[in-house]
Amino acid sequence: MKAFLAIMKQTMRSATRSKVFHILFALIILAVFLLPMTVSGDGTAIGLVQISLTYSLNVVVALISTTTLWLACSLLSREIEAYNLHMVVCKPCPRWLIWLGKWAGVFFMHLVILLISCMIIYFLILWRVSRGNFSEVERERLKMETLVGRRTFYPEPIDLGQRIEQEYQRRLAAGSIDQQHIPQAVKGEIRRTLIAQEGEVKPGDQKTWVYKNVNTSSSDDVLFLRYRMYSGDTSDTNQLMIPCFWGFLIPAEKAKTSEPFAMMNMRIPGGTFQEIPIPAAQVVDPDLEHQVVVRFVNLPPEFWGQGQAASAVFQAKDRPVILCKVTGFLSNYLRSLILAIFQIAFLAALGCTVGAAFSTPVAAFAAISYLVIGLSVQAAVSAPLQNEDGSYQYKGIVDKTAHKFAKLISVAVVSVDDLDATSDLIKGNLVEFRRIGWAFLNLVLIRTGIISGIGIWILTRRELGTVIKR
Repeated sequence: MKAFLAIMKQTMRSATRSKVFHILFALIILAVFLLPMTVSGDGTAIGLVQISLTYSLNVVVALISTTTLWLACSLLSREIEAYNLHMVVCKPCPRWLIWLGKWAGVFFMHLVILLISCMIIYFLILWRVSRGNFSEVERERLKMETLVGRRTFYPEPIDLGQRIEQEYQRRLAAGSIDQQHIPQAVKGEIRRTLIAQEGEVKPGDQKTWVYKNVNTSSSDDVLFLRYRMYSGDTSDTNQLMIPCFWGFLIPAEKAKTSEPFAMMNMRIPGGTFQEIPIPAAQVVDPDLEHQVVVRFVNLPPEFWGQGQAASAVFQAKDRPVILCKVTGFLSNYLRSLILAIFQIAFLAALGCTVGAAFSTPVAAFAAISYLVIGLSVQAAVSAPLQNEDGSYQYKGIVDKTAHKFAKLISVAVVSVDDLDATSDLIKGNLVEFRRIGWAFLNLVLIRTGIISGIGIWILTRRELGTVIKR
């Protein structure tokens, strides 16, 4: 332990003497203090917090990640090239301990910088909100929608199996399908059509969604129904005001009336996100798996006005979801920082591994190439268009093969974008512990562990005597 701590301290002292570190550290300080104080949103409290978090956190984490990778690549390789490491390996200190000490020094130093920077950003944003000229309504909305960690509950999926088979048999009997057709392809097309139809509510029609296991911490909690719907075509920029009813099943009223729904008459602008607050005590049915039932009614043409009636269209990604507060903003903020810490640990391991194998320029090039490949593969995996049911649209066999190959490569490489929780944080979405647990297992234990093992093996097997200083 004494040797490990000595290597760790020496690594941090060497890092602080790097000119590149000085420049990047100065940029980090500027980003920490200037960005939360200077950026402005759309004039609302929510806009201020969202844009401040987006710019400041992303810039700070990116700069700290850059310094981590550069120092991890350079420190070990430079000590090998300067023959400093030769003085250590001749002592009773195993090389695996040297590698771990280097990694721990780089990681711990940047961990402290990350935590201090993010806490300063947190308090500066809250201070700026408290000094802002915002109404109580805005502040309350900020507290309920952004400065919170809300879990998302999705409606029960529809079972289309029987309907797909019925439609397939109907088309066969009607002779509308080519005799040389591929059954799975036809059924896939039928499935996409039915899913698209499920998201459309014509004037005078209604649709019901059922949500299960909507568990709340208290009966006093307020749920939020979040959705976006379009009038007619989703690509139409001339969206109409949609006259409608939104209703919620009241379990206590089921025995008293045949229509136990509390309905609200509304006019909703098409193409905009909306949130409706719901008292959890009134709508959650503890006797039926904590079920919540939501109903939407698109009013008949006579309520629209002359020549304006249109279908209300819900896309699969914008379908109504229920949001429930689980934790406060600080807890959610800290959860997002845990993912950033995992990223720092991985980058430090990647840099130390390539630094043990190559000179500083080559090590930096190899590490950056690995990260670029990870980002490129991630982009290639999500590149093909998706249908409403989540299936991919391929232009041909080449497109499909390339996509499958990208998914295979994504197993071996890491995309640091997967650890960015800023988008969830600014929307008030809960950073789930299962996401953190999966990141710890997949990135820290497996990926970082494998890369660390490779780095230790390289340093152990490397002939330091063959290193020639040029």
